[in-house]
Order: sequence, then structure tokens, then C-alpha cells
Amino acid sequence: MNPDKIHNEIRDYVNFLIERGLTLKDIAELLDLEVGTRFVKATVKWYRYCALAKENQKLAILKHPDLYSLAGKIAQQKHPWIGHELGKKYSAMIGRNRVNKLREEGRLSEHMSIIAKKLQQINPEHSRKNMKKAHETMMNKGTFNSHQKEAALACRIKHPKQLKEMSKTAHSKYPLALLALDSRRKNYPYLYNECYFDSEEERIVCQRFVESGLLEKPIENVNVHIRINRKHIDFFIQNKIFVEYHPTRTYGRNVETAEDYFKERRKILDDNGYNNYPLIIIKNMRETNSKIEETKRLLHSPSK
Repeated sequence: MNPDKIHNEIRDYVNFLIERGLTLKDIAELLDLEVGTRFVKATVKWYRYCALAKENQKLAILKHPDLYSLAGKIAQQKHPWIGHELGKKYSAMIGRNRVNKLREEGRLSEHMSIIAKKLQQINPEHSRKNMKKAHETMMNKGTFNSHQKEAALACRIKHPKQLKEMSKTAHSKYPLALLALDSRRKNYPYLYNECYFDSEEERIVCQRFVESGLLEKPIENVNVHIRINRKHIDFFIQNKIFVEYHPTRTYGRNVETAEDYFKERRKILDDNGYNNYPLIIIKNMRETNSKIEETKRLLHSPSK
């Protein structure tokens, strides 16, 4: 048993016996302790003094609610290590007691959910990092697959529709077509500044943007391959102008015009809240320089 818990139980029992009218000598014989003095530990008088000190502390806090906090601050200033040492000694014990109490009351799941939401608000990366750490621990122990299986089965029993809804949400946020495109792009040889492109021409266009000062560095999903709902837009220049490099198809079954493609992309932007953002289409490599100049003019126009 924890030494502090033993001390508290004996202290409270000694105080209980005194209140029942037993003398210090009677208590010493009953508990096989020495009568001792308040300065000698593990004696009846010492336990009695501890009980009195506890009661006096409660009275002092009732009269002066800020006294305990002030005393703690003074102690922390005089002994900077004290908070760390007390935390090491008591935080795990206090945490276990709190968890056991919540579990007995049937409120543990609710409490942990509230704490997780608060931590997520403080640090949006908290859940992801915490989950990654938990998965790494399970992988090292070899329990990852069994844990995932048990969690999925428990989830299906408790929330029969949740996995289906989660899958639906995941597919709406991360369509398989886009995930496949992102994965395939990483296997392409069209690399520039640690960013992969769908074609050599698109890579050169990006290089021209960097050389002209319109882009500092291509960053996936920041200024290159911007995700707009279920579509990608090739470039997002300085968070102000969208640019697509798209040679129009003039043969085969899916013939299109530059105007049709512009309307299609314009609608994607408008439907997702980018109504006031200009869109520039580069139809072929020959007009790259003129489109770069057009982009510069739009950036420096008074409306922008």
C-alpha cells in the first residue's frame, strides 16, 4: 500500500479514537505504538498533531481562500524544484484516483472526450500526434492489428452506423480519384524543388513562375495542386490568383475548347467560395510568358 495512504489512515483512526474518548495511552496500547511526542514520527502524539494540523489548515483556507495558493507560490519561488518533485510523487496517484472515481460514476468516457476536445483546441495537431504515438506503441508490441479489430467490432456494436458514416465522410473529403492521382504523381519523373508534377510542361511552367518571382517555392496543396473540393487547381499565386496549365483536347471523343474548360474551372472556384479570385488558363507553352505578365499585372492592379 502507498506509504502516504497508510499514514492518512492511521492519522484519521487515531483522531477518531481520541474523539471517542480514549486516552493517548489507551490508543498506544491498542495500536502497539509509543505515546511519544509531536516531534517523533509514527507515535500517537505525532499522529494527533498531524490531525490537528490538517484541521487548522482547513480553517485557515476557509478564512483566507487565497492563503494556500499564495503559500504555494512562495514555496515555488524559494524552491523551484518543489513543484516538479511533488508532481513526480503525486500526479500519477491523483490521476489514478480520479480515473477510478470517474469509472465508478460511469463518466470516464465523457470526461476523456471533453479533455480531448480542449487539448485539440489548444493544439490542432494533438489528436494526430497522440494517435500516431499510440499506433507506434502498439506496432512495437505487436498488438496493433488485434486492437484495431477489437475497436472496430466494439464500435459496430455500440454505434452500428458510425463506421459507414466515417467512410462516407472520408471519401467525400479524400476522394479515391484524388488519392490515386496524388499517389501516381509521386511516381512521375517530373520533379522540381521537391514537388512532383503531372507533366514536363507543367514542371517548366512552375519553374518559370519561380524564376519570375511569382512563387518563392512550390509547396504541395499550398501554392501547387490546390485541392478544391473534388478537384485540383494547378497553381495558386500568392494566395490571390489561380492558374491552370491545360492544353485543350482537339481530337478524340472528349474534344473541348479553352472557353469550355475555363467555364468548368470557374464554376468549381465559384461554388467553393472563390468568386472574387481571378483564374488564368495557360493553353500551351508558347503563351506562358504572356500569362506570367498578365498575372503580374493582376497582382499589382489596385483591386488586388
